[in-house]
Amino acid sequence: MADVFTSTTQLTNQVLTSYDRNAYFALRDMAIWDQFADVKPGNITSPGSSVRFNIWSDLSEATTALSETVDVDAVGLSDSTVTVTPSEYGNAVLITLKLRSDDFLIGFDPDVANILAENMVKSIDTIARTAIDSAGTAVWASGTADGDLASTDNITAALVKQQRAALKKANVSPKIGNLYAAVIHPDVAYDLKVETGDGAWIMPHQYVDTQALYVDEIGTFGGFKFVESNRTDLDEDAGTAGTESVYSTYFFGQQAIAKAESIAPSMVMGPVTDHLNRFRPLGWYAYLGYGEFRSASLRRLRATSSIGTNT
Repeated sequence: MADVFTSTTQLTNQVLTSYDRNAYFALRDMAIWDQFADVKPGNITSPGSSVRFNIWSDLSEATTALSETVDVDAVGLSDSTVTVTPSEYGNAVLITLKLRSDDFLIGFDPDVANILAENMVKSIDTIARTAIDSAGTAVWASGTADGDLASTDNITAALVKQQRAALKKANVSPKIGNLYAAVIHPDVAYDLKVETGDGAWIMPHQYVDTQALYVDEIGTFGGFKFVESNRTDLDEDAGTAGTESVYSTYFFGQQAIAKAESIAPSMVMGPVTDHLNRFRPLGWYAYLGYGEFRSASLRRLRATSSIGTNT
């Protein structure tokens, strides 16, 4: 009689699926936008619902020769203000005691804290970018609106250098040394690098000073330190044919964006308030805001990309 095998087919209850007790997180990019808010209150008078920044206006140039016997007419000083109003932001999860008891993951509690911390950082970074998207001066690779842009209206070296010239003409101070800063989407960065060639770029590892690097910095070109981010403003189907994606590339000088921070972002362990102490709240909280400080210090170039969604 033939041998009878005892295999996984017969003993299905004996062979179980195994699980990795370490969980993985979603793919993440770096937070970059908050680093461009370089104006912050330095001497607040008191707590308040908003922060008002004062800006002196310069006097007009005095280029007329004085008369030996006639006194000068006194002129008045003037100023302007910028107000940034913070708002409350936050998020929270409520974990049951039963779930924490039954869950098989080794790092359940640290994982939950990690997810909330990531949510805090990204949420605040998006709040900063939203303020940046409505600040400064918008210009287009062609025309004067998104609807004027064709799929071939991509970023060029000339357009980048025009933005630097505009910042310099407005007396905007560079961000680091003699370099301004720029944030560019990977699709748009591709077009710029294809046009200019790698030899035109100075990579971060080639800098004399590698300490003053922005998060996700990819190199310098045309007078800018470029930072790459997939979270720049992107409007699909906004071009002339209704099929082209339109991207923003941001060009910063000093004092473009102000930040008012009444309460810094932090993790919050909420109180357990149910009768049996089963519901454990954990979250984050921040009381802050961003706003335009100097319009001349920020330019937003709208363009399409040759590898964007143009179909």
